[in-house]
Amino acid sequence: MKTIILGLLLLGAGGVAVGQTVAPKPAVAVPAAAPTLADLKKQFETAMRDAQKANREALKNLRQLYSDNLAKLQAELQAKGEMQVVLTIRDEKARFEQAGDIPPAALVTEPAALRKAQDDWNASCQQAPVAQAQKLVGLSEKYMQQLAQLQKSLTAKNDQEGLKAVNEETDRLLGNNVIREALALVKAAKPATPEKVATPAPVKPEPAKTEATTPVKAEPAKLVEVGAYKFYPTGKEPAAKDLRDQRLEYPTAERRNSAYFYMLSAKVYFDKAKMSGDKHNYTYYSTKIEAGDLVTFPRVTLASRNKEIPEGGKLVIQYFSRHITKLTDVREERVEHITLPLIARGQSLTVDGQGISLSKSDRHDSDGYRVRSGREYYGIVLTVADADDKIIIQQCSPSSLIKSCSTTIPPAKEQGAGTSAPNRARN
Repeated sequence: MKTIILGLLLLGAGGVAVGQTVAPKPAVAVPAAAPTLADLKKQFETAMRDAQKANREALKNLRQLYSDNLAKLQAELQAKGEMQVVLTIRDEKARFEQAGDIPPAALVTEPAALRKAQDDWNASCQQAPVAQAQKLVGLSEKYMQQLAQLQKSLTAKNDQEGLKAVNEETDRLLGNNVIREALALVKAAKPATPEKVATPAPVKPEPAKTEATTPVKAEPAKLVEVGAYKFYPTGKEPAAKDLRDQRLEYPTAERRNSAYFYMLSAKVYFDKAKMSGDKHNYTYYSTKIEAGDLVTFPRVTLASRNKEIPEGGKLVIQYFSRHITKLTDVREERVEHITLPLIARGQSLTVDGQGISLSKSDRHDSDGYRVRSGREYYGIVLTVADADDKIIIQQCSPSSLIKSCSTTIPPAKEQGAGTSAPNRARN
């Protein structure tokens, strides 16, 4: 009996009677773990890669849009029977699909619809790098704020090791060349804001400063000679046969930002004066032989869009060749340094490089026998740097040479003697 009474007293004091419903205790919210430096760094790097990928897709879409516009324009004018205009548009479409850009030399005056399409393309190309730079700057500023917040939290915990890691990451962020270039691009593209006058006192007006985004009517370019090189106003360079457009690629997404300020384009042409051909007829077969030295010259156009190319800078041309039968045997043949004159905003100059000479031999027999030897032109890397050797624009052709694009200026190198293997004898 005493045991039962004691049990009832315990239930009344703190227990639960039989049949009584127990109310669940409210769950205690567990605070989410604060992101670590590794978490923030991973988020930032992922966001930067995504932004650069989106930029590449946007540029690809711009190229496709221009090509589609030309096809539509060609169809419209073809229906009207305007053959000469249709041929002009058709040629431009083929040129653009090969080169992927519109250099100053390719701009037309007629037809007006084609020139408008070209101007729209160039305007879009100037806006795209700025939009990309704004994205990168925005992501970087957000990351910098997150690092500052993490630094504050670690300071409160007196986590000296963590603070050191955050400080190192902040220094890395502030020293990142991609971000620095993006900041410079955003700053240059930002329109000037009028300064507020503190007092109503009359002030003699000063000439307005020209900003990077203000259209500039440049003085006509003139022929300039620097050392052994002649820089021609684009469109007035000497005629050359069989000029082949080189589709230039940027080695990295950040290098593409330079397109807002400058533009490069290139063509190559070949001198076959040292090539010879011969044909022999025998009883049962005939042989045709072509052998000698083929000289390849690059023709490079440098255009200043929104920032001048400084006097005393360099155009560096790296020449590459490949074995005529071993297509993966690619090597650098020569590095040519060309000192640049001043190219003012809105101007464009064209210069011919000294090129490379490569020996090759090609023998065809009527019975299907063939022997090929020697090397042939493969491509170029073009780098423009200022007088302090700081790279301001860099492109290459073909894209497989991206791995040969350096972050520093390669030293000049003369071409070695070319060689070609002798023909195999036939009995």
